[in-house]
Amino acid sequence: MSILDKVRRWIDGETAELVLEQAARDAQVKPRSEAEEFIVKLARAVEAVMQKEILPLPQGTTIIPTEYTIFLSDADDKEWQGVKRRGLEQGLYHILAERAKEIAGKKKLETKSFVIELRVDGTLEKGEVRVQHSWEESSSNKTGVLARPKQQAPAAKPEPPRPQVQQSNSGQLGQQTVPRYSPPSNIQPPQFTQPRTAPQPPPQASIQQAVPITQEDVEVMTSVRPRASELYKLEIWHGGVRQNVVPIFSKEISVGRGSKSKPVDIALSGDPEISRRHLRIIADGSGGFWAVNEGRNPAMIANYELPEGQRVPLTPGTSLAICSYVLRIQPLR
Repeated sequence: MSILDKVRRWIDGETAELVLEQAARDAQVKPRSEAEEFIVKLARAVEAVMQKEILPLPQGTTIIPTEYTIFLSDADDKEWQGVKRRGLEQGLYHILAERAKEIAGKKKLETKSFVIELRVDGTLEKGEVRVQHSWEESSSNKTGVLARPKQQAPAAKPEPPRPQVQQSNSGQLGQQTVPRYSPPSNIQPPQFTQPRTAPQPPPQASIQQAVPITQEDVEVMTSVRPRASELYKLEIWHGGVRQNVVPIFSKEISVGRGSKSKPVDIALSGDPEISRRHLRIIADGSGGFWAVNEGRNPAMIANYELPEGQRVPLTPGTSLAICSYVLRIQPLR
């Protein structure tokens, strides 16, 4: 508001107090910083994808894609790391959750949660972003079991009718009355014919020698593979409660949220901050263990944050934190 506008409002009858309050509110509006401008750019890019891909349903509801991958340039990716990167992802998630409800309008939004993941695209310049969406349901890791139809028991064969026993006047059981058999008169007696003799094979001139069995016809013995031995057990904790203890037979396993396109050996569901393939645990079979972080959010060993893509030694019994989950290795005794 310019000084002339303030004076004109004063002349038109507005009190000086109102003019001064409006000026104070205008003075509190500060220009956005570069970080705020960058967050707004990312939020607008994802919001544009939401508005383009929103799908109305006939029941008066709407759905939006469940996953959004935001690609940054190399320079922006290096600038947004550590705590700053986690704050960016969490801030975008809360902002876009509110915008999704506003985009749905009066219709009910069926999509209860979505996932935001930051990645690097070396072809982008600094300040440029690219958003890729996915409709894949990544949180469905449970196996559905169909109820089998019950087999009906075979019908019991009817028992032959028992012969009725007559009772004499004296109260004692009488003998069974069986009707006499009379042969039918219209059946012709059977006629017997001379049986045919089987044809005799022609006499063989000489006995042939036995032919040896070829190598291809020799019976192949069944090959029995040795069973894999258990290397260690993996404890899975969530919310301070141990959820499961899984025996591990492979020297290298993958841990993460998992999906149809990126399956994992150990699936950790219910936490959108966990990447689909977040971590690898490697064992040498002699008591040595290593952890490799592959997720966008960090993994922690005690208070040490694992660098992305590097092998870090992991001591059995030490807590390995992956967002809201904690893993511990139980060595075999």
